[in-house]
Order: sequence, then C-alpha cells, then structure tokens
Amino acid sequence: MYAPGDVGTLAEIQEFYRSQKVDTTIIELMNQTNDILDHVPFREANTVKGHETRLRTGLPEIYFRQLYRGTPISKSQYSRVVEGIGMLEGRMELDVKEKELYGATFGTYRASEAKAFMEALRQKAATLFFYGDHARLADEFDGFATRYNDINNPHVIDASEFTYGSNSEGEESKDAETGLTSMYLVAWGPDSVHGIFPKESVGGLKHTDLGTYTTTDNEMRKFEVYGDLFSWNLGLAVRDWRSVVRICNIKTKYLANTLTGTLANATSESSKVSSTREDGWINLKDLTIIAKSKIPAGMRNRAVWYCNPQVLAGLEIQSSDTKNVHLHYGEYFGVQNVPAIHSRPVFECECITNNEEKVTAGGSYPEKKSE
Repeated sequence: MYAPGDVGTLAEIQEFYRSQKVDTTIIELMNQTNDILDHVPFREANTVKGHETRLRTGLPEIYFRQLYRGTPISKSQYSRVVEGIGMLEGRMELDVKEKELYGATFGTYRASEAKAFMEALRQKAATLFFYGDHARLADEFDGFATRYNDINNPHVIDASEFTYGSNSEGEESKDAETGLTSMYLVAWGPDSVHGIFPKESVGGLKHTDLGTYTTTDNEMRKFEVYGDLFSWNLGLAVRDWRSVVRICNIKTKYLANTLTGTLANATSESSKVSSTREDGWINLKDLTIIAKSKIPAGMRNRAVWYCNPQVLAGLEIQSSDTKNVHLHYGEYFGVQNVPAIHSRPVFECECITNNEEKVTAGGSYPEKKSE
C-alpha cells in the first residue's frame, strides 16, 4: 500500500511531462559530494552474512635457552571479529497508464526517477561508512564514528585541546549550540580497512527492472505498474584498527568564525589565520601531523583524509600563508587539483555532519574489542 509521498502526484507528473514547452531538466539540488564512495576497495566476504577476521592480539613469549635445559612452549594470542553486512533497498513503481498517456517521454521520467534513487542509495551508503551503528539498528553495520568513539583510544584525537582561547568558563555547556564535527584519516587496503559484500554475490549498486506486475492501492484495489528495484549489499571491515585516525570534537562555530573574520577584514595580516590565532582558532596543521604519525609507516602512503566542506575550507585558509608548505594540490584517484596536507589527499564528504555528539571517555573502539 502507498503512503503520501511514496508516488508522484498527478500535478507533479504533468509538470515533468511539459517538456514540449519548457526545459524540464531537473537541477539535482539534493546531490552530495561524498568522495569516499570512489575510494573504498571492496572484497567478497567469507560468509553470506558478514566477514570473519582473526586479529593478532599477542605475540609468543621468547626465552633464554640454557645448556641442558628445555624451552617453555608459548603461542600467540588472537581474537575473532565478525563484520556485518547491511542490505540497502529502494523500490520504485510507476503506473502503466503513464506510458500510455505520455509515450516515449515516459522513459525519460523513469530514468530521472532512477537517478534519484541511485543518489539516495549512495548518500545512505556514505553515511553508514561514518555513522552506521549496529547497536542502534540491527540492520546497520558499524561506521568509523561508532568504532572510534572513545577519547582514550590512541587513534582518537580531541581537537578541543588544540583550540586557541576557546576554553573559557561555560564553554563546555555551549558545545550543543556550537556543533561538532570530525576529520577521518583512513589507510585503505586488503589487510587494513576495506568494504565487503556477501559471499558468492556481486558487489556494487544494483538496478533490477522488475517489468510489469499487479499491485494494490491503499484500498486494496489492484492495478498494474512498472517496477524497479535498487539494492546495495555492503559492509565495512576494519581489520587493523591502527589504519584509521579520527580527529573529533572540532567546533564548527570556530571554523565559520575564522572564515567570516578573514573575509570581513581583507588585509593581508588578518588573512593569516594561522599566524593571528584569533579566539577559537583550531590548530588543524598540528592535529593532522599528529594524526598522520599514528598511522603505521607501511600504511601512510595509502592514507586519505575525509572531512566536510567547512573543515576543508578552514584547512585551506589556514594553509593560505605563503610561508606554509604543508598543503599543496595534486592529482589523486584521477581527480585534478585535490588538496593534500603532508602529501596525503583531503577529500570532501558532505555526509560528515556538523552535529556529532561530543566524544568522551567510556565509548568503544576496535582495540578494546580485540582484547
């Protein structure tokens, strides 16, 4: 049965089909930039429901050998981790009468709606990679924010400790009003972190043309429709927890104030945000250096930064000083003019929100689960 908004109204349909008189090209205002989806390497899981991984948590004990004395037996320790897979779906149904009424233009309308469904799936998948929470919703897999949610985790860095002059009395109570966000450094790889899809299946976003079939309306009356099914079965496997670093508790308000102050005072001195250190200035340069150093040396050449547009703008403005050689632009993943901090590319993900909950002690992180 249909609920209001599930299908297009007659007025909406007629508006679209006025293509003979006006330009009905739809401006995709709902589209987002989520570059992470172009970077995730996917691997087939070793089970239908998820991927089982064994993590080395301890090395064998080594002893001094003595003459005529034996050596005690020892062994390594490991833990078993099972990564889950989520099944995303969207279903579209269009009344067969539309094709009779609008002829060949019906195909254009159907393709336009299919494009919207695929964008919705991409946005949902990108959001899950960061904010998926299996404990909150059993059908979801855990994202980066859920896995790295404890300030005691050595791979979680608290940006509030690197914020200049913003620790005044009562500041902590304003966090909810300020809004918080994060930057994520991810070293993709088959033995570090990657996407997964079910065993003996095909990965990626899938579209199935269901053809025509009979369905019912809200009053259980039958009619025929063209059906389309859009699906994506995917999950996230963090095989080595050291391959990810999260810079959390970045106060969005101060990123915005930095931008506003720089634009309002268009002198060369005031534009040097990293030099003036106005109240609320966040030392993104030092934060990114510390984060990069936490990734094992063998993984650093695969590490990629992800942040939202506000953080990216703040990072570029802080690096606009002509004496700053930490940020440059290059080609990564076939994309030109990508900003890179300390030789690691920074990509934009609009799904990273500005209203994250404050990360404190007592959360969860992969190192705990492997003990």
